[in-house]
Amino acid sequence: MSDRPELRRYQPGDEASIVEGWNTIFPAQDGLAPRGLADWRWLFEDAPLGRPEITVAALGSRIVGQYACVPLPAVDESKPQRRTTIGLIVDAFVLPEYRRALGRPGLIIHLATRLHELYCGPSAEDGIHGTHGHELLYGYPYPIWRIAQRYLDSEMVRDMDVLFREVGAKGIVSIDADPSIVVEVVRDAATMLEVGDLVWEACEAEQRFGLVRDGAWFAWRYAQHPRHEYEMFVARCRTTRAPRGIALRRTGTYVVEASLCVDWLVPIADLAAEVSLLAALDARTRELGLDVLLAHLPQFDPRFLRWQRRGFLVGPPSHFLVMNSFGQHVRWLRDRWFQTLGDSDLV
Repeated sequence: MSDRPELRRYQPGDEASIVEGWNTIFPAQDGLAPRGLADWRWLFEDAPLGRPEITVAALGSRIVGQYACVPLPAVDESKPQRRTTIGLIVDAFVLPEYRRALGRPGLIIHLATRLHELYCGPSAEDGIHGTHGHELLYGYPYPIWRIAQRYLDSEMVRDMDVLFREVGAKGIVSIDADPSIVVEVVRDAATMLEVGDLVWEACEAEQRFGLVRDGAWFAWRYAQHPRHEYEMFVARCRTTRAPRGIALRRTGTYVVEASLCVDWLVPIADLAAEVSLLAALDARTRELGLDVLLAHLPQFDPRFLRWQRRGFLVGPPSHFLVMNSFGQHVRWLRDRWFQTLGDSDLV
């Protein structure tokens, strides 16, 4: 058998070898926990659009490299129906002995180029929208940023600046909950699905560009996650019990060990829901004995400044957001693309 790998799209049955290859690289390199098939199926089969978009380098039945994206529904205000799709790049790897198997550039670039041809832009071979593929791909490719920039024309969108609040620090401006709001904590998929749809209906018109944060998103991304446990904080009107806003939290490490606010869906003008959710997150952080409450919001969002007035500081990023756009210009996206930590595979 030739040691020159075949480049092709994913085929059912490849997943076991893909997971084996992933576990050969990342636990030793990045200290990540080994994965199993449940992790793979959640990420590639259970996601809202439910189709694996993966290119692989195969030697017979053995997968020696992959480049993959998770296709996700998104809002784009420039589209007639305001809907599009984008892809989150995850889990790219090539086993070390095959990185130059097809010469220069490295095998990872050949895999990425093939994925672009299959699933991206107006001439996609297998686009979700007929012949049209994803509006863009995005990720956080620190280890391969230089070659992605050189060979794939990848662009940096923004640094992932963090907002952090030292909950035990003296002199922090207090966050007082609004008495008209009650905050409850839920963890089950059915409630996340129901509440997510209701709050998304109230927030969708404000979204200029970014992921569709509806009930299907919250149930899949958080309630069904195979490894991490997340808490959904729901701000409700005290009298009617109508949901007015959502915040998602987990304990983990991003820059520092912290109480991570990984997702946020609240109408921009609803200050009562906003302050009540921040108060609840602050209280939960103290209850767990954690020192820091941390989140990411883009700098153009009004809450980026508002939260600083409530005791949050701006901290340095550990990652930066990178994209390949097949439509909009990076400058257009910088002023419109709403994103949280939950949009990534980092938390």
